[in-house]
Amino acid sequence: MKKYVFILSFGIFILLSYNIFAKPIVAFGYLTNRSGNPNFNYMEIIFPNSFASAFEDSYDCTVIKPLKVNDLLEKKQLKLEKYYENYELPQISKAVDCDLFIFGYFVPLADNNIKIVLTLYESGSNHIFTFTNIGKMETEIFRIIDRITLVLCDFFGKDNFFMFKTINKGSRIGLLTNLTPEELNSVYSVFMDSGYTVIALQGNELESYYAHDETIMNYFKYISTDDNSYDFITDWTRFKIATGTWQGKKNSQWYEDMRKFYEIYDIHYKIFKNTILGKYKTTYRDCDYVLIVVFNDDRSSCWVRAIDVNAKQLVFMHPHISAAGMGSDIQKTTRELIQIMQTPTSLPQKAKKQ
Repeated sequence: MKKYVFILSFGIFILLSYNIFAKPIVAFGYLTNRSGNPNFNYMEIIFPNSFASAFEDSYDCTVIKPLKVNDLLEKKQLKLEKYYENYELPQISKAVDCDLFIFGYFVPLADNNIKIVLTLYESGSNHIFTFTNIGKMETEIFRIIDRITLVLCDFFGKDNFFMFKTINKGSRIGLLTNLTPEELNSVYSVFMDSGYTVIALQGNELESYYAHDETIMNYFKYISTDDNSYDFITDWTRFKIATGTWQGKKNSQWYEDMRKFYEIYDIHYKIFKNTILGKYKTTYRDCDYVLIVVFNDDRSSCWVRAIDVNAKQLVFMHPHISAAGMGSDIQKTTRELIQIMQTPTSLPQKAKKQ
């Protein structure tokens, strides 16, 4: 936001402009108790308040806690609900006037464990990030809060960086990239030299179909899995198709095909995706991870997504990996990727509050 200041100097007005960078506003909704046991209901507000305080201490932002969020919504004839469909989030974020809206649920598990699932909606981009954390309910509850705060800070402080676990040497990986055959061989050699087994997911003797279509590769930025996902909002409830007997048999068949298309690829997409991963695991029995690695034109940087084939989960994503120093090349960038994959994240230093 640009503002202007008038300064009087020797009888002359000088017009100066300067930029004011506002802190991001992060609003927290409820963490819903999905256990069916009302004795845990008190945690629905305690949890988000704890996450909000921890996030505010670690990340330079303005936080709005659930009760205040509800007050703001009531002024717009709305109220804070315990659950939202994806297509409802833009309206809620606009009503609260926040940059990020965070909500979720928890489920107590056996052996005194607890599963916490958070969904983060970024209003500016319409992107949704969902991730899961499991820990001991009594002895590790504050550790869980710290771990989740770490994920939040990494995701927003490092432009959508997420690491559920490291991918260490000895793992068996399949690579899907936008590289030419010669480049692919070069990347294979770096992974194998680093102790990985490389599955021939993408034939390195054929010209890559993906190498010539950046749009196709960009679709892989969005990964939807059962627990950890990175996606964008679609609202098919607003998509209308006019139908009637006047359409005739041909158009009626087209309508039915469209209905099936949206049912498979939107409403029941996770079922479809898990079926595909199941078929992949059957075909490539020795593969542990699928790595989607997409390089820029000069091969000096790449973005990455990694899926655990066995658990069918998104476990790692990074928006921009580049090798430091002069003369960056595809092998140096690949070595940088491997180093990041093998290095656990660390809690960022607290930002200084102005």
